Amino acid sequence: MREGELMRLEQLYHIVAIAQTGSISTAAERAYISQPALSSSVSKLEVELGVPLFKRTNQGVHPTEIGQAVIAKAMEAIDLLEDIKALAEENTRSMTGSIHLAVEPFISNTIMVNALTTFKYRHPNVNVLMKVGESNNNLRDIAAGKADFGVVMKSCSPGGERDLCFRELFRDRLVLLVSRESVLAAGGSIMLQEAMAQPLVLYNTEFATDCWVSELLGGYGECNVAYRLDSFPMLEKVISQNLCAAFAPKFMSDYFVNKGSIIPLEITGAELDVSIVLAWTKRHHLSLIEKEMMETIKSFCAMFEFIG
Repeated sequence: MREGELMRLEQLYHIVAIAQTGSISTAAERAYISQPALSSSVSKLEVELGVPLFKRTNQGVHPTEIGQAVIAKAMEAIDLLEDIKALAEENTRSMTGSIHLAVEPFISNTIMVNALTTFKYRHPNVNVLMKVGESNNNLRDIAAGKADFGVVMKSCSPGGERDLCFRELFRDRLVLLVSRESVLAAGGSIMLQEAMAQPLVLYNTEFATDCWVSELLGGYGECNVAYRLDSFPMLEKVISQNLCAAFAPKFMSDYFVNKGSIIPLEITGAELDVSIVLAWTKRHHLSLIEKEMMETIKSFCAMFEFIG
């Protein structure tokens, strides 16, 4: 191998997969990458090692003599790597402790369901205590040390709050949720002023306190508030019965759309972008289990990126 070049672990997996299947296309399917990408990976490894690893014929792909020896060593390395992974997994499953979370309601009913299930499977001995509340209240709890960290929504780029750290998970935009029976449903979109004039259901004190909804909509006038609820089943019910509409981030709309009776309308006439962020205080040292929880949440947020 030439100086400055570094063999990658996935290259070892690639050559073993080819040897096992005798086919680059089948090995590529097994590795969940394209055939050209797999061929390029193997070719780069051959160049780095300075030897051909495979003979390519009409009957398939077969290891060369030196290739057989390299593949045997690669299999040993992969077995050792899997042992290391198993050892690490056994260690992480023995983690103990508690995590106190403060989470926005829209997030607790969507992203956190899968994130908590996955985290508890990996770390069954860690207790997770999750308080659900509006983002402004959550930030106060985090700053006061009542929560280790939180997942909140902000109407602007993360930052600005003294003593707080933010890490953006993804960005989204506001939509209007209406009943499938609403006369508005067929339009697919609605102007902001018309949306604000609809009878609205807000979560608890939204638009009455300095929360992300207030920050987004406050400069456009008053909302026609018909209901204030702190129960998602009730919120879903009053919308589906065509009693009112609700502002919500777009990622949340999938939760309601899957129910079949509620649809989202795109809002036009204003930029209503929102950031979903992790938040913690600079005074709090994040523990290993808290970092693990953050990474788990982050992995489930990857599918919700709507705005570049």
